[in-house]
Amino acid sequence: MTMVDWLLTEQLVEIFQEAVAKRRFLNVELVARDPHGEEGVLAGAGTAVRIEARDGSAFLVTPKRVARVVSDQAHDLVAFPDLVGYDCISPEMSEKVALKDEHFDRLYLYPRASPPIMLDKLGEAVYPLMTFLGRVVEYRSQKVLLRKLDDDVVELLGRLLLAASRGPFFDDEALVALVGRGRDSMRVIAGMWPRMNLAAPELRELLSALADALIEDEHDGRWAADAWEEWIQESPDRLSTAVEIFRRVSTGEV
Repeated sequence: MTMVDWLLTEQLVEIFQEAVAKRRFLNVELVARDPHGEEGVLAGAGTAVRIEARDGSAFLVTPKRVARVVSDQAHDLVAFPDLVGYDCISPEMSEKVALKDEHFDRLYLYPRASPPIMLDKLGEAVYPLMTFLGRVVEYRSQKVLLRKLDDDVVELLGRLLLAASRGPFFDDEALVALVGRGRDSMRVIAGMWPRMNLAAPELRELLSALADALIEDEHDGRWAADAWEEWIQESPDRLSTAVEIFRRVSTGEV
């Protein structure tokens, strides 16, 4: 058992107890000593949450993993030390609004160096589950990813987002054509950086598209002489390297 396991056991119980208290018929069961629970978790051995999905399938959530329950067997989907992020409704930000009613209870889990895992038809249980996964990412993966990124890389990518959203490089029309979102939306992302799902594929694509466009236009001499220095403050090669470092870290290659 680690301190993180103990903290996540506390969070699992607290989050789902509160959810059940607020939603009487919530499709979850908090089990004190589940046969598929974890051993050796201080004061909480065996603690697990069972989720009955709307399509008849069942999932098990423990302080260490998410599993699919079939008959009397639990088949692991992802262990939390390997979970680098999650997303809801759709991995594409541009699709979330259109799909929010039909797929409100769909989650995507992003294991390190593995394809995304989709959990569907979770019903109302999706809300406390997302809250708990947020704690998992906070306690485990997000901190791990940030520790692997040097401060100068994080700062440079933050300046890239600020440059795209507030600088002289793109107007709304150009940004929408490039990344499917305008300056207001980009300001929100820039303001959140890096407190977001760093493993989301769309974030990698966004940073790559912005950097490629800025670097290409810089080479073509489109910007005023001092614009690049004011907003980016590093060479185009350094920006390209920072984006590649982020890609490798966020996908679990390093």
